[in-house]
Amino acid sequence: MHQKPSREEYFNNPARFETQLGLWIFKSGIHPFFTEKVGPRSVEFYSIHFVASGKVRFGWDGSSTTLSEGDLFCLFPGSVYTYVKDGDQPSTTITWTAFMGEQVPSILQHVDLCPELPYRQHAFGEDTLAVIKDIQRLLRQPQLDSSLQLMSLGFQLIHSIDPNRDQHLSAVSSASDWLESVLAYMKLHCTENLSVEELASWAGVHRSHFTRAFTRRYGISPSRYMQQLIMEKATRLLSTEGTSITQAALSLGYSDLFTFSRAFTRYFGMTPSAFVTANRSSSMVSE
Repeated sequence: MHQKPSREEYFNNPARFETQLGLWIFKSGIHPFFTEKVGPRSVEFYSIHFVASGKVRFGWDGSSTTLSEGDLFCLFPGSVYTYVKDGDQPSTTITWTAFMGEQVPSILQHVDLCPELPYRQHAFGEDTLAVIKDIQRLLRQPQLDSSLQLMSLGFQLIHSIDPNRDQHLSAVSSASDWLESVLAYMKLHCTENLSVEELASWAGVHRSHFTRAFTRRYGISPSRYMQQLIMEKATRLLSTEGTSITQAALSLGYSDLFTFSRAFTRYFGMTPSAFVTANRSSSMVSE
């Protein structure tokens, strides 16, 4: 009589420095199953399940969907899940890798996985399965110190998930989320003379839609907000002892001192030199 393949699971024995990172591999495994149902269950880790063959009916918090080869789903702490083979094929094979760490939710959000919609369709291929095999190969050899390799493979596995959003409209691709992303991008690159057109292109939306949505959300236009960021940074630079006005101007992306001085005076109603005199003198007095 032919013996059915059994479920395999391999646990990581992490080094201390691994657990102090924001993401580390907790375990990995493979599950060829036929008729049995998994769950209802909840977990205390983050487990990405990859449908390697067949079909599975995946349920979470009262919702459900059918997933096929190339699709994946993720178990998040705090939710209740079930999954079972779906369809007429003899079996369904799922392989998974579970993670722990405080940065895991935000990293998973980067590939469009969140508790509200914890699955992706057409999200991986053979390269992903090859990474999982490498992870499981290392976990089967606990006598070896594979910490650095496992760390690398963990990030490589998540990176291999197709980040395209064409077939997956999730909660993290809502207007509020892309606006928050572009806001963070503006804060990081405010001194690089980015135009509204460039910002809209980075966000993946039309310029007019970008401007309307941004202004409606934050009560200020994108160009005005960029100017605000630059001027706030200017005041910090000019309040620092040893920083000249010319150095501040060049650090903020201005081509010359005159252009910076004119913009600063127009925004604050006082020249950079007057600001330096007032603020550096007051800081000396307060000291």
